[in-house]
Amino acid sequence: MRTQLTEFKSMKEWKNYCFSTHRKYLNNVYFTKWIKEKIIYIFNHSNLRNENIKQVKRGIEKAIALIGLHFKLKCPNYKFYNLSLTVENGNIIGDKMLKMVASTRKRNNNCYASIFVVDKPIKSPDAVLNYGEALTYVSEGITIFTFDPFNKYSLKFLRDRAMHETFHLLGLNVHHEGTKIQGYQQSVSCNMENNAPSGYLCRKCKDGLQSFWKGIEYATKKQFIKN
Repeated sequence: MRTQLTEFKSMKEWKNYCFSTHRKYLNNVYFTKWIKEKIIYIFNHSNLRNENIKQVKRGIEKAIALIGLHFKLKCPNYKFYNLSLTVENGNIIGDKMLKMVASTRKRNNNCYASIFVVDKPIKSPDAVLNYGEALTYVSEGITIFTFDPFNKYSLKFLRDRAMHETFHLLGLNVHHEGTKIQGYQQSVSCNMENNAPSGYLCRKCKDGLQSFWKGIEYATKKQFIKN
């Protein structure tokens, strides 16, 4: 869906579409558990400097704030997982990460969302994601960022990239350029463009995210968006 242009005839049609997409996620037991926790943990398993991790954290915090969610962000100083168990031929295997996190959640009887920062390429079933990219499993509440510890990233790049992928984690399953909707300005620069060129979230994408969570609130009868 991220690579095709989907057209909507009105803002209302777009909002209704995003409102209704919660259904497939609420059928997943992991999704219902991690949104109920309302906590996102950042696990730094990389050699990035502390200042770089702070920028990743700020990008995630900004994403949560722009949607207006009642979510807390925690960043422990210890390496909680043994990621060496997920590495094959120098790549972190996404499926092995899922199994490891699922096992840990079951053992600890919790299911908060987890964002990992790593310094190895990530292998998904479809491709190998290189440095500066990320892999997100929305239903399971897991995002894996990979950054090259020897690359001097700009602080803006780290913030904007973290913000972009957090919006995917929090339910926006399209990129800005992947939709055309009458009533919204299409040419505006937006964080949800494929390469996250901006720290600005356009009205179209913000409406989509908030409509998604309003759909969840309607279905669960629980509040997630701040008044």
